[in-house]
Amino acid sequence: MKRKILPSIITLLIASILAIPVQSKIYIDISSPFMEKIPISLSTPNLLPQNFENQQAAKKLTSTLKSDLIFHGFFSVFDSSYLTGDEKLDYRIDTTMERHGKSLTAVMKLMDLSTDSMLAGRKYIGTVNDLRKMAHMFSNEVVKAITGKPGVSLSRILFISRNGKKSEVYSADFDGMNIRQETNQKTIVMSPRYSPDGHFISFTSFRSGRPCLYLKNLKTGKITRLTSYRGLNMSPAWAPAGDRLAVTLSKAGSPDIYLIGLDGRIIKRLTRGPGINCSPSFSPDGRRLVFVSDRNGSPQLFIMDLSSGKTRRLTFSGSYNTDPQWSPAGDRIAYVSRQGGRFQIFTISPDGGEPIQLTYEANNENPSWSPDGRQLLFSSTRTNGKKSLYVMYANGQNQRLLISYGQSDYFPFWGPNVFK
Repeated sequence: MKRKILPSIITLLIASILAIPVQSKIYIDISSPFMEKIPISLSTPNLLPQNFENQQAAKKLTSTLKSDLIFHGFFSVFDSSYLTGDEKLDYRIDTTMERHGKSLTAVMKLMDLSTDSMLAGRKYIGTVNDLRKMAHMFSNEVVKAITGKPGVSLSRILFISRNGKKSEVYSADFDGMNIRQETNQKTIVMSPRYSPDGHFISFTSFRSGRPCLYLKNLKTGKITRLTSYRGLNMSPAWAPAGDRLAVTLSKAGSPDIYLIGLDGRIIKRLTRGPGINCSPSFSPDGRRLVFVSDRNGSPQLFIMDLSSGKTRRLTFSGSYNTDPQWSPAGDRIAYVSRQGGRFQIFTISPDGGEPIQLTYEANNENPSWSPDGRQLLFSSTRTNGKKSLYVMYANGQNQRLLISYGQSDYFPFWGPNVFK
């Protein structure tokens, strides 16, 4: 019988060692150009028994943990086997791994070298197949213990991958690994979005011959049609509470934004023209909505106060601005602007002001914030003109390829940090 990961990996606080709780020390902004990376070392795991198979398992665990920490952007990670003694280390991760048949137990501890105390300790029980998840789970503990906030190593991403004329929704770990197909619509699909709790995926599909909204229950795998009103049913955006979505419907003529429940019923119509109103994104507190409207002639970003309905224009530079995504911290909105015939990614304060351009080469679209707000996922044609998925820091630094899977990969969305 196949073992499920949730019952097979047990996360335990090592209470006997954590008798005195130690608070996190540092709050980090990796977008700062003056940030110095935190030096941390990974000790060679203590193995029981000592054999080649266990050594390979330990190597997989530590290499995944190292990659996870480097991905976050504020660690310099050292292998204790290659230390010269000149390094000034702040932290060390100690690991003990023991195997009995197929069962594997890993105990990992984060040590603060300045006080010789343990900041975090966890015990994981599973199999060799669970090693990546063990590393992801402890990486999250390390980031939380040191910075005061969870990282992204328990998050997953969604994207559309197209092959031929058909496209499907896929998911992957935050680092681009463990890709899984989520739909089998055999048609055009668009705009996948995780619910805030990670239990559902909403998306648009042309399966019925026109764009309708669908909902996939990730626990059961069941896909149900959410809305199938006349005209467009597109651009789903989850409210932070996860109990409703803002969507674009053209049931009354021109596309407008509506609030709907998880049963597909309309709760409230939010816009009434003029022109096209689409691409909504909620503020983290759920009180405001940023969206795209061409009511002044060209697509621009607008912000609506949901309690009063009052709307104000946000962007004034650029003749074509679209695809806004509100940051988890609420202080920036990422969006796409056409510049010199190409699409580039910008961010702007919700209060307005001067936008900041983050990308410059090729076409770059579909920005999506990491759950900690420190990074952005996006699609780009910089790889030989093929759309692939990239990730960068919130200030535009360290842009790197994440996924190049199908003939074209786009519409990425970075989900919550809840997938264990």
